[in-house]
Amino acid sequence: MRRLIFWLFVFLWTSSAWALALEYQPEKPFPGAPVLLTLPEGVSSVTFLGHRYEPFSFKGKKLVLLAVPLSTKPGTYPLVLSNGRRFSLRIYPKKYPEEHLTVPPKMVRYPPKVLARIKREIRLIRGTVARFHPEALLDGPFVWPAPGRISSAFGFRRVYNGEPRSPHGGVDIACPAGTPVKAANRGRVALVGDFYLPGKTVVLDHGLGIYTVYCHLSKILVREGEILEKGEIFALSGKSGRVTGPHLHFGCYILGSKVDPQVLLGVF
Repeated sequence: MRRLIFWLFVFLWTSSAWALALEYQPEKPFPGAPVLLTLPEGVSSVTFLGHRYEPFSFKGKKLVLLAVPLSTKPGTYPLVLSNGRRFSLRIYPKKYPEEHLTVPPKMVRYPPKVLARIKREIRLIRGTVARFHPEALLDGPFVWPAPGRISSAFGFRRVYNGEPRSPHGGVDIACPAGTPVKAANRGRVALVGDFYLPGKTVVLDHGLGIYTVYCHLSKILVREGEILEKGEIFALSGKSGRVTGPHLHFGCYILGSKVDPQVLLGVF
């Protein structure tokens, strides 16, 4: 009888553990990764690394996109559902490539007026992608905004004269100037501008704190406030801003944190 009770306990505990298991992609999250989490019924939000995330629906499932900031150290972190359930999400290490260069100081130092402009524009872009709108505009999986090979990956860092620059906050897609650029998902045009470093830029708001960014455009065909459908052409690629050749910089932010767009397109 005791043996039967023991195995019944083991069965119930195992079944409960499986029932409480969370499904997510990628299987081994790392700093800089977006994480697509499938939520059980009755859960309205998730808290992770100090941020509260809200879900959206796709194919009858309730999903949420989390961000693992680049600054996150590998380890195990708590993930708390709105119903009080607590889980642990392990973040795995990832080493991003670096390139060390020695160049004349004038190539990496900006005049005061230019530096002031750059700082203003960075604040504007960061302020835009930090906003949260509760309406989910997403239409399923994300798609590539333009054809072409990736010429510079997410997280790549250059070190000039021993001074490290910020890691690359997106992916560069090598494509000829004038290539049509498509919305990676349904969203609202949150920002249009012509900036010193990223050149002609469009930021799309997909709701729930999820944004995509498109830089170095040659022509912008939309205005702020417009709603774009997934795959809709809204700009042409180019080489505006501080670049050495034509390409499209494609970035993604979740609640203000940069994540790898290439991983984002693979988690659905």
